[in-house]
Amino acid sequence: MILNLIKRFRVHKEAEPLVWLKKVFFYTIGINLLFAILFKYIESVTWNEAIWQTWQTATTVGYGNAPAETLAGRIITMLLSTVSIAFVGALFSAAFDYKEFYKTQKKLGFMKNPHKDGYIIFNFPGNNVAKHFIDELRVVEKSVGICFVDDNINELPEEIAHLPNIHFIKGCPLQKETYQKAEVQNNKTVIVFPVDASKSNSDGSTKVTLDLLERFVDTSKTRLLYILVDMANLWMFEKSKATYISSDLSVLAIVQECQDPYSALVIEDLLYNTQGANPMTVTVDKIAGISWKELQLSLFQVLEGTKHSCNLLAIIRDGQSNSCPEASEVLKKGDLLSLATYLDFPWEEIEAKIQALTIDSQ
Repeated sequence: MILNLIKRFRVHKEAEPLVWLKKVFFYTIGINLLFAILFKYIESVTWNEAIWQTWQTATTVGYGNAPAETLAGRIITMLLSTVSIAFVGALFSAAFDYKEFYKTQKKLGFMKNPHKDGYIIFNFPGNNVAKHFIDELRVVEKSVGICFVDDNINELPEEIAHLPNIHFIKGCPLQKETYQKAEVQNNKTVIVFPVDASKSNSDGSTKVTLDLLERFVDTSKTRLLYILVDMANLWMFEKSKATYISSDLSVLAIVQECQDPYSALVIEDLLYNTQGANPMTVTVDKIAGISWKELQLSLFQVLEGTKHSCNLLAIIRDGQSNSCPEASEVLKKGDLLSLATYLDFPWEEIEAKIQALTIDSQ
């Protein structure tokens, strides 16, 4: 039987590392269990002593405080020390091989996304964009998981891959397995970058990816964002539940700067988490019915003397943004307000104070 195990040991050496690790583990346990049983009955010792002697021999510790006294017991010990020691060594070797195999598989994008409630990015956008995205995002969410999905690269660049909680999946958007491995349904935001930001026809492949994503996610729980190369292609996304971000934002900032000096710096200040205050979207609830003018005046009064500060940027209603509403514009319940403020801004508390102030003034 021992010789048969050794033969099988050689046959399975080239097996997939996890399978091989399991086999070596069970082989090792089986051999040592057999020896413990034989040692107990041949030497007439307790189970405790039999297991102790088995461990000593198999691990080469060899304390020898109660060695075998019978001829049969010594033969069994010799066999164990010849075979089991090799298997214990193989067990450690298999564990190391599996660890290295796992690292390689993860590096090459073959492992399932381990992150939940994180961000998934289809089509690696390049080192600079990826690094900038990660740096800015982690100012707000320090340890959030980020998974890159791409079929055109073999692995992430080292400067990205070495960052904590970064994962890579080598996968084609046309394969069902890609979405399953990426765990798109268990993450909060999926961003689709164009395959080639210099070609407008890349919007076509973006549309295909978004259509397939909508089969796998609940869009009320998982946001879908995409980078649009050419605004002329926006018609393709009319029925999509995803939100577009124009790749021309940088160009627009330049044009704006040409028309209004220093306005690009203002936009940058608002967009970068590392610069200070950022846009925050809050929902109108208690203050529904007051006008835009009343909101502005009340907000200044409520914030006076507190550590909080903010500026109103826009009303968002039915998915449309209005950054310059009429003073008489009446807020409706469910409207969204875009504010320029800091992360700890307690909107619900402030809204309640605005409500109380407007009631008192009436």
